[in-house]
Amino acid sequence: MEDPLQLQFRTKAAGWQTKPGEFHGARAQIGLWPIPDVKSNSTSEYSMAMGNDKGFVVAGFHLKGPQSTDCYNTECPGFVVADGATLHPGQVMAPPLSTYDKDDYSITLTIKKDEQTKDWSLYSTSLGKTTKVGWWSKTLFAFDTASAIEFRGSVFYNYTELSPPMGSGHFAKEGEKKSAYFKQITLIDKNDKEYVPSPDDMFPMQHKKCYTVSALEETPDHGRMFYYGGPSGCKSFW
Repeated sequence: MEDPLQLQFRTKAAGWQTKPGEFHGARAQIGLWPIPDVKSNSTSEYSMAMGNDKGFVVAGFHLKGPQSTDCYNTECPGFVVADGATLHPGQVMAPPLSTYDKDDYSITLTIKKDEQTKDWSLYSTSLGKTTKVGWWSKTLFAFDTASAIEFRGSVFYNYTELSPPMGSGHFAKEGEKKSAYFKQITLIDKNDKEYVPSPDDMFPMQHKKCYTVSALEETPDHGRMFYYGGPSGCKSFW
């Protein structure tokens, strides 16, 4: 029997996911967008997630409504902030952020299993400088390798409310400087070798009536990439 509480909420995602494999990490350049108009019980985010049916790690950016009870900061146990880190869980996104058809700002995030400690570390790269944000202890997870990795935008909202915007709040087809994106997508295999995935290594996730995702393309300037997103107000039940 389905949980009545779960039936009160809808979850939708748009992005690309790897086919089953064995991974030690991933990297992506993520466009930074403000996310307005998120209702009291809703959440909108864009993130990288990896793991398996025994657990997962997630790194990205989100906006949650004032009544959301999820924990994304250091007040909850689990993530250890590195000494000197300037970026940390729960930190408010501050300008500069991307603006529609004008400014384009991004940050590169890397999640990688540490070869020595076996912890899962998070790194950020901005303006050519890479710093360690922190790590999730290996003791938190019952797996040594991730079986799947997702690059995605996602929303969570009460069925009595309209869905919140995802990404830039515009569909994937609008493209550069208008749609949210993941660029320079790189995977790290179980032997700690980095490689660029092909479209055959991954499959798309989307709800075409609400949120869309573009093809997984490779470009000279942006590497393997895709656009994703959609506006608020979707009325589709599933």
